[in-house]
Amino acid sequence: MKEPILAFNPNDVLDGMNDGVIVIDENYKIVYANRCFLNDRGLPYQDVIGHYCYKISHFRDEPCDPLLESCSVEEVIKKGKTVKVIHGHYGQDNGEIAVEINSCPFYDSSTGRRYAVEVLRCLGNGSDAQHKFNLAQRLSEIGFLAEGVAHEINNPLNNILASVDMIKLCIGDNKMIQDNFFTGLKDSSCDVKKYFGLMKQEIERCKDITKKLLLLSRPVSISNDIVNVNNSVDESLSLLSFVASKKNIMIKRNFADNIPLISFSESGLRQVVLNIGLNAIQVVQNDSGIVYFITKVAGDYIHMLIIDNGQGISPADIKKIFNPFFSKNKESSNTGLGLPISLSIMKSLGGSIEVRSKEGFGTKFVIKIPIKNNFTGDDE
Repeated sequence: MKEPILAFNPNDVLDGMNDGVIVIDENYKIVYANRCFLNDRGLPYQDVIGHYCYKISHFRDEPCDPLLESCSVEEVIKKGKTVKVIHGHYGQDNGEIAVEINSCPFYDSSTGRRYAVEVLRCLGNGSDAQHKFNLAQRLSEIGFLAEGVAHEINNPLNNILASVDMIKLCIGDNKMIQDNFFTGLKDSSCDVKKYFGLMKQEIERCKDITKKLLLLSRPVSISNDIVNVNNSVDESLSLLSFVASKKNIMIKRNFADNIPLISFSESGLRQVVLNIGLNAIQVVQNDSGIVYFITKVAGDYIHMLIIDNGQGISPADIKKIFNPFFSKNKESSNTGLGLPISLSIMKSLGGSIEVRSKEGFGTKFVIKIPIKNNFTGDDE
């Protein structure tokens, strides 16, 4: 059977795409670039082909550190993985833009050489890019928490199923109960109401878990909610409990009793707690790690402290932790966006984040939440 003859040049298909496409060899050199990539970078073909990818995209003189960023040569060519990440690249006018990269391996059987094929979608910059960063980080966190959430929901579902089985046993072949269910229950020797009560309780448990996830997924906005800070922190920690239990580490709470209700962004606060709390849980040692969550009032602010007994952060790195994409955590779920997004959220809401760390002892984050308005228990 004859192969179909294309009436067009395959390169025209790639050049017609709205996403950038490049091919990188094992020496970090770009061997192909489509028209969109060239246009986004504002460079002619001869200034890209044969040049190093890290020079073109990052303005660097050496390859990216694979401990800090996902590198196509390291992950795709050398390890044969398929990678999807968000990076900051430099485009026209030397401005940094956010790009979503999908990279997959390609093997040239005629030469025996391996390549990485990258498809790059420009996310833009400014508030639009920030929104997409935020979404990417939240999806990353929800994916990381998925196992724990599934476990938390599976337990009550098993209890509901067991209750249904017990009710079936109670009913059995009892014709009176089958014909007149609710009246017949009064004469049954089984405590069927107990099983209905258990089912209701477990359904409420499932609803509570999904409610917490929905609050996390809400977009952060300036529109204010009446927020109970202690309650928001406590409910956010419940989503992290399974992650902590897998590492056999302790989460300790110390919430002040005099924390007022405030006007703030509920979803924004929960996302900050989840971002920094998840980082702390990931960096402490299995079996001996402790993460403290503390709240207190300090002047016109509520201070929320997140303290871990991990290895701490070096003075050189502590200056970079709020930079997008900076991460030394090898967890595949880590996007390097959690801390910069948390800082951006707090700044937009009139708050701030401070960090102190000592290598070998641990790290303390101080999240300062402004008390713009507070409400008494009598307020409607």
